[in-house]
Amino acid sequence: MKISHLALRTAGLTAAITVMLTGALAGSASAAYDDMDAVSLAKKMVGKTYTASGETPSQGFDASGLAYYVFRMLDYNIPRKMDDQFSMSSPLVKSLGAAQSGDLLFFGSSPNKPSFSGIYVGDGKMVMASNSKDKVVTRSVNDFKSQYLGGRRVLSGNDRLRANLILTAQQYLGVPYDFGAKYGQTKTFDCSSFMKWVFNKYDIELPRVSRDQAKEGTYVSRSNLKAGDLVFFTTKDSGGKIGHVGMYVGDGMMIHTYGEGGVKFGTIESGWWDDHYVTARRVIK
Repeated sequence: MKISHLALRTAGLTAAITVMLTGALAGSASAAYDDMDAVSLAKKMVGKTYTASGETPSQGFDASGLAYYVFRMLDYNIPRKMDDQFSMSSPLVKSLGAAQSGDLLFFGSSPNKPSFSGIYVGDGKMVMASNSKDKVVTRSVNDFKSQYLGGRRVLSGNDRLRANLILTAQQYLGVPYDFGAKYGQTKTFDCSSFMKWVFNKYDIELPRVSRDQAKEGTYVSRSNLKAGDLVFFTTKDSGGKIGHVGMYVGDGMMIHTYGEGGVKFGTIESGWWDDHYVTARRVIK
């Protein structure tokens, strides 16, 4: 069967357009996570397929590909290969006991020759792309203690702070909501006492009420939100003024407390909070 030159050209054009669209969509999907912190982003990849040479959620990941993806999403220019990641000039994490949230940890049976790695996510755990499990998993770092070779502190101080703020806030999931809750106790919270409590853990002093918290730090537009930013809303009882605050955690979500269920995650991209969004402030300097 003969195929005309026109048909070939048409097929080639169609293929080119398909590649362009696929790339654009892939880029758009990746960009959805660039407002997250490293720990939350690493955890979001749990369950993705292990794939040799993989470095995106759609492809799957190998160990160094997972690190490459997470840190590149946050604008850190790290190498792709594990040996090169291990040799980065970032500060060395000599012991597992010294690991901090977001550190990149390396393991292997030969000195200075890592065979796998993971991103430390706090509480003695790391997220890693596991060849044996054929997917991205969460594991205790102590499972591999005898194979620890060292780590690299890739994140800036502010980005580690973002991760720690969110990890701390998550410790209170389910704590009941109580309007006017007394500050300094943790059996109940209202929205602003919750934010004040969490940020105070990291020496960031906030006023007691949300309307005053909205005057702190610097304004940040909704399109430029990053994990750790404070987001503010009106409520049915606030008379059109700010009456609610939460902490943005990336991917269109916040952690906050309001009404039934107490401290919880919620979306700001649909429903009530989307319709009643007012402003955001960045208090991480």
